[in-house]
Amino acid sequence: MKKVVSLALLTTTLAFSQAGIMGGTEGLHQITAKTLGQWQISVGTGGNISIGSWGLSRGGVFETKGKRYSFNDADYSQAGNFFLTVGVLDFIDVGVSLPVYYEHANANGGAPGTANMWTTSRGDLDLFAKVGLPFASDSSGFFKTALMLDMYFPTGEEYAGVRPRHAWYLNGKKNTHPFTADHFAFGAGLVATFDFAKIGAPITWNLAASYVFPNNANQANTLVYSTGVDWDALSWMTPFLEFSGEMRLQSKGRYKFGPMHDPMLITPGFRFHLPYRVEFAIGLEIATRLFKTGFDHDEDIKDGKDYTILYYGEHGTSATYGYTPVPLLSGAAMLSIAFDAKPKPKDADGDGVIDELDKCAHTPKGAKVNEEGCPLDELERLAREKAYNDSLARIDSDKDGIPDLNDKCPNTPTGITVDSLGCMLDFDKDGVNDPLDKCPNTPVGVPVDAAGCPLDFDKDGVPDFLDKCPNTPAGVIVGADGCTLDSDKDGIADYLDKCPGTPAGHSVDSLGCLPDFDKDGVPDILDKCPNTLPGVRVDEKGCPLNKKEDLDQLKKGIKFKTGSAKLTKSSYGTLDDIADLMNKIPEANLEVQGHTDNTGSDKKNQKLSEKRAQSVVNYLKKRGVDNARLRAVGYGSSKPIADNDDKEGRAQNRRVELVPFSK
Repeated sequence: MKKVVSLALLTTTLAFSQAGIMGGTEGLHQITAKTLGQWQISVGTGGNISIGSWGLSRGGVFETKGKRYSFNDADYSQAGNFFLTVGVLDFIDVGVSLPVYYEHANANGGAPGTANMWTTSRGDLDLFAKVGLPFASDSSGFFKTALMLDMYFPTGEEYAGVRPRHAWYLNGKKNTHPFTADHFAFGAGLVATFDFAKIGAPITWNLAASYVFPNNANQANTLVYSTGVDWDALSWMTPFLEFSGEMRLQSKGRYKFGPMHDPMLITPGFRFHLPYRVEFAIGLEIATRLFKTGFDHDEDIKDGKDYTILYYGEHGTSATYGYTPVPLLSGAAMLSIAFDAKPKPKDADGDGVIDELDKCAHTPKGAKVNEEGCPLDELERLAREKAYNDSLARIDSDKDGIPDLNDKCPNTPTGITVDSLGCMLDFDKDGVNDPLDKCPNTPVGVPVDAAGCPLDFDKDGVPDFLDKCPNTPAGVIVGADGCTLDSDKDGIADYLDKCPGTPAGHSVDSLGCLPDFDKDGVPDILDKCPNTLPGVRVDEKGCPLNKKEDLDQLKKGIKFKTGSAKLTKSSYGTLDDIADLMNKIPEANLEVQGHTDNTGSDKKNQKLSEKRAQSVVNYLKKRGVDNARLRAVGYGSSKPIADNDDKEGRAQNRRVELVPFSK
């Protein structure tokens, strides 16, 4: 069943993450140090949708009143916001963002509706400001930086929703409200922008980090961060790649400091620049948690077991479930429009000189005027025009031999050979001029970096256009195709393989090692005693050196009276040895399994096997073994190990198995 659920998640589920940092002028989650400019206004909305129960809780399950329930696979979660940003000065923007959330949290047999899990509601209002810092405010500069300030108002609804929308909402001592921090929170941070277009490469790189301080001692101070690279490939479209997230900086109550349990996203996407200053962006988000747990239901629950949400809803209903910082797969979209609200200067006579500077306010329509708005004498106008054209024909600002009047690239560095338009030569047509091109023979159509060399995203020495594995971790040795090496062909790359010489054809664990169920150092394929208890010394075959510590030998001494669950007296010595062994190894847990032959009815055999297993457990309890470390299971005649058609086979099938288990 788990494989079916995982496949459905992989092929049909899109679980979009929380809205995060949206509404900027670049990408989706990025903040740029650039400001809008005075009286420029941007307004719009951004949002996401999550289809699949794993976008609500770990593994899509929750517990209430002592029972576990599952959200439906078709459940979904939405998060959106409406934002408004105004440039009050050329270097100061202020704005407001109001989140709106929706959880479609339907459960099989549960009652999320009465707990207000299934609901539409608002989130915490964010009032923010961005201030461009004076030492990096020049609009023509390569580098910019700005100060970001946020104030979060607790306007969100309490006792509603399922998935906490921000990391600082986690309450270490009391219940967590998924849609609100329930207290004011304050944020401050810095933004940096590197505009490589100023040096000839159509790339922008943004970095931002804010420190969020919630006004609640039970909630952790949090770092909110983002970085994004934008490639201005076309005038109407910008592909981007972002990394963003939130990280609690403190341990609070039951929630320990753990950056890998907080929101962390990789977001590729596209931003479209539409007419009338309309912007539309869309992206697919990938939680870094996906690379750790994948689509394994049990692994997802296990990974979040130390981060349990205590939830209280309406009508006194409570629930617990694993904290999902962001869904495994996510996507988001944003739509905005910008416009200029600055009043335009008046020019009553339409001569191109505003009224404040016009000394001739009633110039006839069509008349040529000077800089003061007064009509020019025709001869004077012609003389000025000729002098101006002559001066342009003589000016060559960059000294490349092409007058500015005809120079399409007027800022060429001194001494560089140019073409007839005054632009630097580009032999391989990769967009990087030859004097700057470190790789002047790049194949046509291959993307290059600012130095004109083919891009190598993962820095493994294999260019992206040849790299079949473009996301190799830094420092890992790769083959000619850019993929990591796997010398023993066990499916685990050499740099991760802790057992690099595994024999061919054997399955291995995530470290590349052969499975070892009882952790005694002998792989299962070689282990003749696979049920050894923890800490017991074994020989090269995996069997205990001390026979009184060998469960496979000890179980042979457990006997019952014929057709009965009563132990024979000859069994007591063996059971005493087993009890002593269990008391010596307090971390061990033991499952006693009863089996019978096929003589008699299945119902009778099942009941007899259960009673015999319970008899062994009861004896061990009397000998001081904690009941919580024991369990009895009967299988009747369903699991024979020999042929029931003869006396010897039936004797072998009437047995007790001792199997360790983990809690």
